[in-house]
This record gives sequence, C-alpha cells and structure tokens, in this order.
Amino acid sequence: ATTALGSMLLLLNTPGIMPSRTVGRRSLVQHAGLLAAAAPAAPAGAFDARKYTALAPLGRASSIGGDKRTGLDLEELASILKRDITEGATGRGSYLITGDITPEIFRDDCRFVDPTNVEQSLSRYVKALGILFVPSRSTLELLDSPTVDQEAHTIRAQYRASGVLKLPWRPRISPYDATLTWSVDTDGLIAEQSQTWSISAFDALRETFTPGLL
Repeated sequence: ATTALGSMLLLLNTPGIMPSRTVGRRSLVQHAGLLAAAAPAAPAGAFDARKYTALAPLGRASSIGGDKRTGLDLEELASILKRDITEGATGRGSYLITGDITPEIFRDDCRFVDPTNVEQSLSRYVKALGILFVPSRSTLELLDSPTVDQEAHTIRAQYRASGVLKLPWRPRISPYDATLTWSVDTDGLIAEQSQTWSISAFDALRETFTPGLL
C-alpha cells in the first residue's frame, strides 16, 4: 500500500509543486491535471524513482513504542505481522494504510524499501504512512499469509491494495499486487521490510499526479 508513498512525499518535498492553501478546489484539480499531462513518457532504460522520492521532512528519527520484543521466533513474528497487515496493531486497519503497526518487533533503524522509496527509520516511516491514504476509502486484502523461511531468516506475504490519497486532488490508486519480505536479525527484530509491486515505479508516480473524484 505504499506505491504512492514516495510520489506523494516527492510533492511535499519539491518547491513550487504543492499549491498554496488558499487555492480553490477547482484550481487544485487543474494543477494536478497539468502535472499528469506534463509527466514524460516512461524512459527506455531502468527508471529509478528513488532518486526523486526521498521522504519529505518528517522530523528526526526517534524510538517509538515500548521495549523491544527480542527473542521471538519467526512463527510468532509472522502471527503478529498477519494481524497488523489485516486489522492493525490496535484495530485501526492495516498498518500499510494507517500506520497502525507493532513497533516493538521492528528495529528503530529498520530499513523500509520499495520501488519508489528507501527510509531507514521506523518512526519516520510510520509517520509517513499516517499522512498517505484516506483509510475510509482504501482497502488491503491479504492474498498469502506471512510464511517463514527459517534458513533465510525471512518472512514473506502477498497482498492486494487500492485506495485514495490525502492529496488535495484525491488521486485514486488502482488495485495492485505486492510481495512483502521482512528480514529478521539475530535479536529477533525486523531489520528490513522490502516490497515488490505488480506495477512499475514510474506508473505509480504517474498515477499519483492524476486527479480522482473529490
């Protein structure tokens, strides 16, 4: 559910891209339409969106949650992750849409990687998720429950998501499939979360600039 994370934060991080708070709704939609129309065709070579989508200023990285739950086995972690993906740590909805995560099972310097963004801070990643989707208009379906690879010390799951972003022109993110892989360190904490998507990074960025229904 983070295909739009890097592209949304690119807007926040680029001078002149985001319109003034005093601009009317019609102007916001027109502004987004112009951005979508002006977006270049996908380049012939590999498109690395990460060059353009560093997380917007989200404050300093900090420790969040309670004491780290070290020593959990992979099956226990998989069970917690399944709950957090489907309903959230406290029932507010999938953490990939709401940020409702169990921080105690992640390292504070956990590395979060997807085709449009890389962030090495749990607190900044959670804060970014909180400003990304409109939860009431976004959905996530777990396609394959988290499964453990004891030899690789990883956990993997697949999901399908779609939704509406909190940008003023309310871009709509079409359904896409994704594979999540969590890598676990020797203390039993998640050190990296990586994603691959069924859509390209370029298409994810382009979709973010396309106005949806307000």
